[in-house]
Amino acid sequence: MGAIGGDEMAQWDNADGGEVANGAAGKLEKILVSVRLRPLSDKEVARGDPSEWECISDTTVIARSAFPDRPTAPTAYSFDRVFRSDCDTKEVYEQGAKEVALSVVSGINC
Repeated sequence: MGAIGGDEMAQWDNADGGEVANGAAGKLEKILVSVRLRPLSDKEVARGDPSEWECISDTTVIARSAFPDRPTAPTAYSFDRVFRSDCDTKEVYEQGAKEVALSVVSGINC
């Protein structure tokens, strides 16, 4: 299973070759990755196309391919947060983007 996010900490190199994190504050911050699955379009539904992505938890999606030239075994991917295709924009904002957006308008790099 592929993982993105997790316990890795983001660090940047400064001009002197040393590591810095979060500017002058000196603390490390995580990069959080959120994913929102899109619903099938009306055309896809009319054709009877299957969704190749399935949300199995708030942090994991499974990719299934209906194409014969692609692997048939499902592949799971983990993220910090996964929003289902029926999730509305307000929920995505409140749970996934609000804190970042407010930090940006407060002058903090995000």
